[in-house]
Amino acid sequence: MKRYLKIALAFLLLGAFFVPMGFAGEPSVSVGLASGVSNCTLKANSITFYDASGKQASFRGTVSVSAGGRNNIAVGGKTLALPVTVKSKGLLYLNGKPYRGIFRLVASSNSFTVVNELPIEDYLKGVLKIEVNPNWPMEALRAQAITARTYALAERGRHGSAGFDLCATDHCLPYRGVSAEDSRLTQAIESTRGMVLYYGGRPAATFFHSDSGGWTSNVQSVWGQDIPYLRSVQEPFEYQSPYSSWSLKISGDEIGRRLSRAGIDVGSVFEIRPAKFGPGGRVETVEIVGSRGRKTIKSHDLRMALGAKELKSTMFTVSADGQAPRVVKPAPKPSEPDGAQSQSSTLITLTREGAFTSEELLDMLLHPEKKEEYVQKALARRGGKALAPSTPESSSKKDPKLLWPQWEMPDESADRDTTGVARGTTFVFQGKGWGHGVGMCQWGAKAMAENGWSAEKIVKYYYPGTQLQKLY
Repeated sequence: MKRYLKIALAFLLLGAFFVPMGFAGEPSVSVGLASGVSNCTLKANSITFYDASGKQASFRGTVSVSAGGRNNIAVGGKTLALPVTVKSKGLLYLNGKPYRGIFRLVASSNSFTVVNELPIEDYLKGVLKIEVNPNWPMEALRAQAITARTYALAERGRHGSAGFDLCATDHCLPYRGVSAEDSRLTQAIESTRGMVLYYGGRPAATFFHSDSGGWTSNVQSVWGQDIPYLRSVQEPFEYQSPYSSWSLKISGDEIGRRLSRAGIDVGSVFEIRPAKFGPGGRVETVEIVGSRGRKTIKSHDLRMALGAKELKSTMFTVSADGQAPRVVKPAPKPSEPDGAQSQSSTLITLTREGAFTSEELLDMLLHPEKKEEYVQKALARRGGKALAPSTPESSSKKDPKLLWPQWEMPDESADRDTTGVARGTTFVFQGKGWGHGVGMCQWGAKAMAENGWSAEKIVKYYYPGTQLQKLY
């Protein structure tokens, strides 16, 4: 499960909490199964459609549904006005997959969205198998049921503008309907029926993840919000998971491209330094140096940019190989030959005017002996156009980092901590754990259950300060 959700956190902290009781006192939840579709098939032994105008249409077996223009659908030769409610006494099938509850078809531009509305306990039956192994200890399964129930209630309305509460992907909680049900998971859900973690009078933001690597994350270092019950805690028991050790090898060029797509433009990366560590050695911020500058970013943002399935967690170390660019140290003032001064001045002026491509700049970085060759090429491209004068006065009005890339600037931070610096052209991340690290660790909960902890004790450990209450 992935939670990269600043907006959701703000909603949880600021929004009011309301739970409709549409199923005999049990809260309901609506899940978007298929958004913006032009057609689908629905099936049931007996299926009835109720449209917005009060019209009804009943069918048996499989029926095709297609968009019929703005706010209308066509079903079995009949035109129905959206929104349309679809009911059956048994299971309802969408494109061959079974679901409990009812369907609602709501307008979406010139198409429609299929929404599954059902009691939250039935909803959980279609969620838990995507999150945990049914063969795990029962108390770990019960802990997952409590956290998933709490999370779903806290997140209700997240997709309200689209006509439903939650989506069926890991953006919210993965949901597969009846196809994902399992008897042991159903037992875990029923044995914790109505049990919800509260904080400040509303359901808590019970984020969870696969493997913490030994220490969970402080939510503030991941998404920025300060939530008292989402602080870093150490796993009380050692355990092994499929993610206890992993590695990622990636070039500095590729890191630069992926960072750029995420809005972090430092060019081709040649240096990475973990800048701040959290409890247990988890990396919280990293300093990235590339051909177009230097930035310090959250390690979570680096993970999202590189890919959460590749950089599996922020519990990592980083090393590098390949020829590393040279950071120029402060040197005594002039004693350059006139020719060298002239070349340096020309190079600075051309760089300031954007005469070189990023590839040329990087090549000069790695092969300083090619500078003269590229200067001549840049001058030739100018077609004899005179260079703008480079004077101390004009240069002083510019940020010196704009005159020449960062790697050629004097190292102004002589006292900069270089501990753990990885400098080169290819980087290797060695890590453990999987996920954002916030809240309950599923493999950690399994270890707790194996050591005799109850579900109630497990969730209280991961969400300290919350209150476990029975809602219904």
